[in-house]
Amino acid sequence: MASVTEVVYTHLRGQILRDLSPGMPLRLNDLAAELGVSTTPVRVAVERLRAEGLVIHRRGKGSSVAPLSLADLDDIYAVRTGLEAVGARLGAPQLSDDEVEVMRRYVTRLGKLNHDDPKVLSTYLTEEWAMHEACYGAAGHPRLLQEIRSYRRQAERYFRLALAQGLKARDDLDQQVAFFDACAARDAGAAEALACSLLKWTVDRVAPLLKLREVAESNPLGFATRGIGI
Repeated sequence: MASVTEVVYTHLRGQILRDLSPGMPLRLNDLAAELGVSTTPVRVAVERLRAEGLVIHRRGKGSSVAPLSLADLDDIYAVRTGLEAVGARLGAPQLSDDEVEVMRRYVTRLGKLNHDDPKVLSTYLTEEWAMHEACYGAAGHPRLLQEIRSYRRQAERYFRLALAQGLKARDDLDQQVAFFDACAARDAGAAEALACSLLKWTVDRVAPLLKLREVAESNPLGFATRGIGI
């Protein structure tokens, strides 16, 4: 059975990914009352989310949901690209037949999802990550896998932002299938290239949105008079 802290962490993380706006305050007493727990597990959960980059803390102002920014996107995805490139290059040649079959089941389930239904996004992300983790885990470097997991958690809000702009998970599916095919062929170079290409897909779609948002926030009157909205 999950601990109280784990339940609070999972709830808050889900709220940040789906419902809470960047910059929204996270008041420990209010959250504890809402969840019917003491402030201790809330404090521990918030600290864990801060370590993941989803929460920031400012002295005198308390904790709040971390902003989405172009600089943060660039940092996270630059690190992810380096880590996952290594994971794919080392992992693909080491995959066993059983591990390839596990990956095949995940990619098959991805293809069967209704990609027009926004409710399947969490399922899509879970299945997609499980497929990639099978490859990266085969590399045999636990510390590398731990870092990949950490940065993936930090990046999830940006992928969700890409899909929130009308893009569909199916737009990502073809490359996921190609990644699986490269892994099934134990082709290290192709797996590495596709892992990087999948990350670039998100950056290419989210970066323009963040640039436009940052310009609008720096000069809201100028954009308002020209009728440009975000």
